Amino acid sequence: MTHSNLSLSTNSPIVIGGVGGSGTRLIAQCVNKLGYFLGHDLNAANDNLWFALLFTRPEILNSSEEEFDELVDIFLSGMTGNVQFTNKQIELINDLSSKDRIQHPVDWLKQRADSLLSNKEKMPPNSLWGWKAPNSHIVLDRLITRFNSMKYIHVVRNGLDMAFSQNQNQLNIWGQHFIGDECSISPYFSLKYWCITHRRVLEIGKPMGTNFLFLNYDNFCSNPERGILELCSFLGFDSANILHDSLLELIHAPDSIGRFKDQDTTIFSEEDIAYVKALGFDTGEQGH
Repeated sequence: MTHSNLSLSTNSPIVIGGVGGSGTRLIAQCVNKLGYFLGHDLNAANDNLWFALLFTRPEILNSSEEEFDELVDIFLSGMTGNVQFTNKQIELINDLSSKDRIQHPVDWLKQRADSLLSNKEKMPPNSLWGWKAPNSHIVLDRLITRFNSMKYIHVVRNGLDMAFSQNQNQLNIWGQHFIGDECSISPYFSLKYWCITHRRVLEIGKPMGTNFLFLNYDNFCSNPERGILELCSFLGFDSANILHDSLLELIHAPDSIGRFKDQDTTIFSEEDIAYVKALGFDTGEQGH
């Protein structure tokens, strides 16, 4: 277990992850509204793009502990603005932006590297902070050894709905690594990836105890009052003294909830459908 001096000198972060398209954007909006700083380089969905530059790549699965420590130190230095990058770190940042990736071309990566290297903003001491990056769950097991008392919110939507989503970025990046060479971009393998991911995340989350929240997005949207109470309780806020109405205004159930009911679900394995149901989601009638 390792901790950098920076990670010990800042408040523990709140991290938001999930399979792409699970509703992490909404939860990030809520967390930001509650006063959390989520990063200097964000997209419209509040994804932390420095995290993507450093960690969202298949090579991270085989990185050594020393290499991972270096990446965490770079990320923290950028977020806090309190430490100058070493020459070795600058070289690594530039190297990580030198080749096209499955989801990100070189031009995009270079913009992230330039943003990271040129940042002069400092995060105030004792800030509430964290980041939203759906792919965070891929390295969750390693992140929790770097940050004392880190809180993690895993946002989860119905796996059958997710299987028919247009957003299959994670399946594209990680599918072959978690499923095998037979993996292709299809609803069948999308659901399989969803099942593998959530079994893995729940296992990693067990020792985190009350610092781990498995947030059912469908339930959050259908009962926002209860969802806000649960989220605020998890974050340690007194829900009676928060921006209750302004949080409620953010929550709107998307039309895509239940979209699987218009699709043929006989293509999926019974085991995978049973796991969706076991996690409390509607699986409807199998097939049409």
